[in-house]
Amino acid sequence: MLPQKRPPISRPIAAIRLDGGRLCLDFVNTIHDHYAEQVEDYIFQPERFIDWCMRSGAILPGEPIAAPEGASRRAALMRKVRALRHHLHALLASRIDGVTPPEDAVQCIDQWLHRAWASQSLGLDGQMHWRDDAYHALLPLQRIALDALALIGDPSALQLRRCANTSSCGWLFLDTSKNQRRRWCAMETCGTAFKMRRYRQPHT
Repeated sequence: MLPQKRPPISRPIAAIRLDGGRLCLDFVNTIHDHYAEQVEDYIFQPERFIDWCMRSGAILPGEPIAAPEGASRRAALMRKVRALRHHLHALLASRIDGVTPPEDAVQCIDQWLHRAWASQSLGLDGQMHWRDDAYHALLPLQRIALDALALIGDPSALQLRRCANTSSCGWLFLDTSKNQRRRWCAMETCGTAFKMRRYRQPHT
């Protein structure tokens, strides 16, 4: 079941942390707290989704991609955004936990991968290029799916981690630390909060 989002708040897109280490991980981390009964969705509307994509690199500078117009098209885009994020989180979390991923998650990612491949063509330079008609609001989702495939098929997938803050986070990240012992999505947020709770415990 997809998480229910709480009433949107005006958190600036520029203030949203990109701590995952990969585009696909930053995308699944656009939920503030995966353990919340009603989650805070950073990209709850098309304009915020597009702005986040530009900031994260899912949309490159100069690409003519904007939020769709019309209520039905806008709603359809956000359904696709939420569904891909939900299934991608399930797929990556299963990799971390060493369990078989949900079948519907695999099917969802597979569909996006096929859409991404169908939106590209081989150029004279021997490289794959997005076709002119691919530059619309679904292109970032295709890039995110491709990035997830690249991650899962790479040895660095062994560095996938879940934030140790299991009470109010649930973010995923790539542990590129030297000793491979990173516990938090960010020390400045979850790591500091944990230390403060541990410090206060003896005094309560």
